[in-house]
Amino acid sequence: MIQPMLKMHHEGFGRMVLIGGRLIVVNKQLRDVHRFGFDNLAKLAAEGDKYVEGGIEMTRKFPDVANY
Repeated sequence: MIQPMLKMHHEGFGRMVLIGGRLIVVNKQLRDVHRFGFDNLAKLAAEGDKYVEGGIEMTRKFPDVANY
């Protein structure tokens, strides 16, 4: 099970962390989230897919930590 943690400042800056077990699966610094920073929805989906794949790769690399 993955747990999200989000800390957001009112100016649109913050950090998103996804935790699986004792493993930090995704750690992303956020900037300017109050505006839509993508040219189209396809680019948004591609960026999201990149982070999903990175999280899956991290979990597969350290399964003992993720399943602790």
